[in-house]
Amino acid sequence: MAGSVAATARAQPPTRSYAIAGQDLGGALRAFALTSGRDVVFDAASVRGKRTSGVNGELADEDALRLLLAGSGLSFERTGSGGFAIRRAPDQLLSDSPEPRPTARLSRPPPADQRTSESTVSEIIVTAERRAENIQQATVSVTAISGEKLEKLGARSFFDYATLVPNLAFQTGAGAGGNGTGFGVTSSRGIAIRGVFGNNTTSFYINDTPVPMSLDPRILDIAQIEILRGPQGTLFGASAMGGTVKITTREPSTGGFEGSIDALGYDMNHGGGGYSISGSVNVPLAEGLAVRASAFYQYQPGFFTVVFGPATYPPYPGVAVPPGSPEGVRKRVGNNPEVGGSITLKYQPRGLPQLTVEPMLMIQNSTSNGFPLADYYPGNLVQLRPLNVPERTADQWELAALTLRYHARFGDFISSSSFFDRRAFDDEDGTEWVATAGVPSITGAVLPEFVPSASPSILRTKTWTEELRFQSSWDFPIQLIAGVFLQDQKRLYYQLQFSPGANALTGGKLGTDLAFTETTPNEDKQIAGFADLTWKVNTHIELSAGLREAHLIHTFTYTANGWANGGFSTNSGYHSEDDPAPRFSAKYSFDAGNMIYATAAKGFRIGGENAAAPFCGIGETPFTTDSLWSYEVGAKNTWFAGRVQSRLAVYQIDWSNIQQTVVLPCTFAIVENAGGAKSDGAEIELDMRPIPQLAVTAGAGYENARITNTVPGSAFVVGQPISGVPKWTAAASFDYTEPTSWGAAFLRGDISYTGQSRSFNNANRLRDAYTNVDLDAGAQFGRYEVSVFVKNLTDVRANLGDEEPEVGELPGRPRWLISLPREVGLELKARFQ
Repeated sequence: MAGSVAATARAQPPTRSYAIAGQDLGGALRAFALTSGRDVVFDAASVRGKRTSGVNGELADEDALRLLLAGSGLSFERTGSGGFAIRRAPDQLLSDSPEPRPTARLSRPPPADQRTSESTVSEIIVTAERRAENIQQATVSVTAISGEKLEKLGARSFFDYATLVPNLAFQTGAGAGGNGTGFGVTSSRGIAIRGVFGNNTTSFYINDTPVPMSLDPRILDIAQIEILRGPQGTLFGASAMGGTVKITTREPSTGGFEGSIDALGYDMNHGGGGYSISGSVNVPLAEGLAVRASAFYQYQPGFFTVVFGPATYPPYPGVAVPPGSPEGVRKRVGNNPEVGGSITLKYQPRGLPQLTVEPMLMIQNSTSNGFPLADYYPGNLVQLRPLNVPERTADQWELAALTLRYHARFGDFISSSSFFDRRAFDDEDGTEWVATAGVPSITGAVLPEFVPSASPSILRTKTWTEELRFQSSWDFPIQLIAGVFLQDQKRLYYQLQFSPGANALTGGKLGTDLAFTETTPNEDKQIAGFADLTWKVNTHIELSAGLREAHLIHTFTYTANGWANGGFSTNSGYHSEDDPAPRFSAKYSFDAGNMIYATAAKGFRIGGENAAAPFCGIGETPFTTDSLWSYEVGAKNTWFAGRVQSRLAVYQIDWSNIQQTVVLPCTFAIVENAGGAKSDGAEIELDMRPIPQLAVTAGAGYENARITNTVPGSAFVVGQPISGVPKWTAAASFDYTEPTSWGAAFLRGDISYTGQSRSFNNANRLRDAYTNVDLDAGAQFGRYEVSVFVKNLTDVRANLGDEEPEVGELPGRPRWLISLPREVGLELKARFQ
């Protein structure tokens, strides 16, 4: 259950921690019963169509139920069994109708290892439209993965859950490095939803805070991940053209002490031993005060081998390995030690329980002794180099956030403030490019031998964000979400290419050993106002209309130097614009589990200006705002007495003035408006419980994203697919649990398919389709769990995209980012209270 609505009544002992919200009263009553452990008797037919704002806080059962029913026209009384019966009027229990009607009687769920008696699909609550509601009633195509399911899947990273989502794809070459493009490894991953790929096309949230989409937070102590498909700019901002990925962390609770420890070890094919240990704890500190903390450390082994020296080189005519250069091998290249954690405090003042104060700090730090890039083709795990110039990465970030919630009788006021600080570092080996491509093609000089040429680059990002919003809970059929959003993001990208000795070897023709350096401080400011009105016309029809109006400003300065740049150069730019993001939706609900809907929404992305590049012969060139309209119809249904839930959506996206990154022959990357594009397709998802012991989810997506018209001089052609977008994606997972006299045995697994796609980072390159399979089998003994797992069962080398290098790609040698090899390991878990 999820919710973010504060409670109005003062808690009276004994109290419980409640987090219940939902527009559907029947679902909220079920959630109340599960939380309180009390029997709840109500007439399902009579509460259908009634709405509730929800409760959140430390409350006595009666106070919580009173808040839950506020404004619904219903009341309650205690039953002889200690539960509650819901009244329609002061003198008539709902269950006392002339003819017997179906009722629901619920009580506290059994422990996790005894829940196999459930015969229907569990209710899924989402906040996709900034209100907690049943996923089967949300007018958006959304995939929701609960924290419990993430734990069962053994998810640790973005790849572990992203491959399970229909019509979600990802590759390198997007981000906010350099001049708006994604160089290197640490900050270049881009997410495409429904074929909308590129820098700032998918918003990525941790709770209420937007963060860069290249971020990969450790999946630890997560309440839920939601992936929203289609433009979400009305409620989630200018970077949500294709959709939104939203990670929600678990909140502290004063309901009691609890914690968990998870330890695993594994053997990675070609890499050796790896391990991880993590844990979380919830501690009540005082009345209305609790803290929740989590931490992890993991070591992921490297699985590449670097061979360098005279044994393998020189493969290039006229360029020799320096005399006396060592000949050697470095193994286990690309390892990744990583550490991080979070701490969240939750405080509800004793005299003001309507107010919730929730500060949070989250940190993560990872390093690597090499790039996880395969030369030439994805199956190649050997990197041949002339000299021993190690590559390495580091990525460190902190997120500090403060959330304030105040619940009034008529709605909730929420303030979300945050500061995000990231330092991403890549050190790339540019030795070969300098000797065989850079020096000859740019200066005409000849470099007779290789010289060590490392290229470090740093991307520093600082983002301040503030959002104030109001979410109504009025006692009439119109509800409102409205607010303001402020953001100031500063980025500094710095790159250096230094080749000591190169100038002397060319007889001074280069003039300096500094091949290239660039510094690109840039800033994005945004101020926006948004509002969304929902009108429940009657028990079946609901209409919604929303608008976000944003004022955006982008400024940049570009300074470069070195022989590859033709000497010193500098230029700057300023761009501002005002953009609207409207959204309209309508739905018809047959009942709580069956509905149809239609939406139309606009997404946009700010324009800007490319920096001048004298060595490419280009000056400052502008690119304009691109925007799209998305049209979607869908159906959400419940079948076979609740054993199956389905969600189907069909869409069409019309994209105008599409911004695309182009890498020029001189290796400089610019953004240009390529013309128009279109993406149309569909996705379907199924949640199933064919027998009580087995839960199954499955989904598939089809998307056809392509250029439909071009502008004169464009590097793109009509019919060209959008970079990195496969036409087909599909996935399925299962969880089978068998109760035993000593606990429970389980078998879990998932399989995902990603179709072939093309990458246009450096050239027109085919990325082959791949299938990933994970399995997990084990047993639960009360609070303990032990399992054996296999990740990437078939040891596939999934092609995740070709790197857009910081120094220029060596002719004829693409470098592919690939998935991890097969892991076989043992995992131990313990839960304690």
